[in-house]
Amino acid sequence: MAQQSPPIARAVAVLNFLGGHTGQAFTLTEISKALRISSATCHNLLGALTESGYVYRTAAKTYVLGPAVCRLAEGALAPELLMQVVRPEMRQLADEFDVVCSVFFLDGEKVIVRERAVALSHVAWSAPGKPVLSLTAPLGNLFLAWDEAQVDDWLNGANPALSAEARVVLRKSLEFVRQHRYAFGVRKVPLDGSERALELQAQVGKTDYALAEIDPAADYNLAYVAAPVFRQPDQVAFGLSLVGFDKPLKGTAVAAMGAKLRTVCDRLGDFLAGRAFPMP
Repeated sequence: MAQQSPPIARAVAVLNFLGGHTGQAFTLTEISKALRISSATCHNLLGALTESGYVYRTAAKTYVLGPAVCRLAEGALAPELLMQVVRPEMRQLADEFDVVCSVFFLDGEKVIVRERAVALSHVAWSAPGKPVLSLTAPLGNLFLAWDEAQVDDWLNGANPALSAEARVVLRKSLEFVRQHRYAFGVRKVPLDGSERALELQAQVGKTDYALAEIDPAADYNLAYVAAPVFRQPDQVAFGLSLVGFDKPLKGTAVAAMGAKLRTVCDRLGDFLAGRAFPMP
């Protein structure tokens, strides 16, 4: 049996270590100590493996197996490995905007919130359980916007039935989603504090989901901002949403928040696709 060179042996050791702990993420120091590799050598090694896609550096500056390994091993990302990458992004968004950041997936005809990252000011939002929404118009536009063949069925399934005018408005909102690659909704009643915002979180009838433009100078009683993460072009893997807004926001702030969320979701999409990209 041919003897491995030291650099190859160290690379294999790193991959085996991360592969044996796919439910965890590790810092450079932790990997260095566990494998008894100097910090400098480990730093260079992780940098090379990250650049090639075999290791991934999360937003929390920890490391997990990269998508290149996953494609070779099983052709798909293990859910827990994916969440090791998603959670730090959610935490940063929640803290930056002082809101609740949720990750949600489509399960048949249901939109299921899997996890939430909650800003300190929103601890009351961290109740147990997984919120579930029906994929029925006007809900679910982030999943439907990319498949025109399903739009009519989505509109026809609304309960109560939509008027012709409402159908036109919803189609325009889908155009906004396609153009900007995020969606937002506003409350139909005023926001006057966190308790009121929490009370309104599940009240679909008091939320306008069919918005098709942002006026930079207008005030918005924001209900949510959400964006899709694409597995492939026009194929949504899951989404991230920001909720918990307790006071009106200017249109400029809503647009900036949507753009930031879009950037994060694009970064996660690149991870799913195995493309190399710089971390912020």
